[in-house]
Amino acid sequence: GLSAVIVAKQWYQRRVRGNPKKLQVEFPYINDAYRGLPYCYVYLQVWDMDAYNAMGLLKVDMCKETSIGWQEINKFPVEPVFAARPGSTEEDDGIIMSPVLDSTSNTTSLYIWDAMNLEVLAI
Repeated sequence: GLSAVIVAKQWYQRRVRGNPKKLQVEFPYINDAYRGLPYCYVYLQVWDMDAYNAMGLLKVDMCKETSIGWQEINKFPVEPVFAARPGSTEEDDGIIMSPVLDSTSNTTSLYIWDAMNLEVLAI
């Protein structure tokens, strides 16, 4: 089968307006409890090759063919890492963590998002 990053990239690019080749995704991450099993959610780093300062995170639900994202101007997240909430029963019940470079202050902070909705929980 295709890897998660290829499947997510193909799925997302079919839905991008304009030239899908200008959108890039990388660093797929899923809930570790689902490795080797069927899963729906994949978290990725995403950037737009046409827009300066346009990087973010993308959560793709490959079962429902939907996605949500997080992006802030001048913020550059790296590989997202998923950590399940202890005792969780839902695949996306947990947090996403990633160092994020703020290019205006030249500082890096650890961001923590709710994995279900990509709401920032802590910086």
